[in-house]
Amino acid sequence: MTTTARQAVPRTRKSAAMKPFTRRMIGAINFAEAVLTLVGLVAAYGIAERLVSDQELAGPGGIATRTIQWWGPDFTTTLNMSLLILGAAAGAVGSVIQQSMIFAQRAGLETLERGYVWWYLLRPVWSALLGSVVVVAVNTGLISIGDETTSEAGVAVLVMMGCLAGLFTDQALRRLRPMLGATPPEETHVPDDELDRPDDKQ
Repeated sequence: MTTTARQAVPRTRKSAAMKPFTRRMIGAINFAEAVLTLVGLVAAYGIAERLVSDQELAGPGGIATRTIQWWGPDFTTTLNMSLLILGAAAGAVGSVIQQSMIFAQRAGLETLERGYVWWYLLRPVWSALLGSVVVVAVNTGLISIGDETTSEAGVAVLVMMGCLAGLFTDQALRRLRPMLGATPPEETHVPDDELDRPDDKQ
């Protein structure tokens, strides 16, 4: 009795094309996100600028606060809390810019895949969170908004950092993994096929 050895056949992942209704829905969501994130960034930028001025008037020992009135329940924020909001808004704007460009390009080439629907929906969320972390880290280590040596120009720098974090969310996370010890130094290179995301196939 003889047995024949089977040769391993590499698996190739193929995702079905995105349905027309889903494609239109993702496009409409991207447009709505662009409008909302821009409005949010403008509002957060204004709040942060006003709190910088208030903090300088309050002096080293004081903590400036402002009550934010909007469509939801009113809340009081400090300068540091406003920077978290600013970072989230800037990160979301950067994410929407990036994913909208990817979506438009792939829609034009008719290469949109159904398996990436959640990527388009959730990317602004994790980009906003990453933007907040980056803004707080940069502010703590480099700019120190609110002390006597800085001005409102520092807010613009933080907006740019948050936007860059949103634009390059995937790349930033890849760089952070080895730094945080998630991947051994000798295994930091990840094959391209394991990182096959929509932004890698422009």
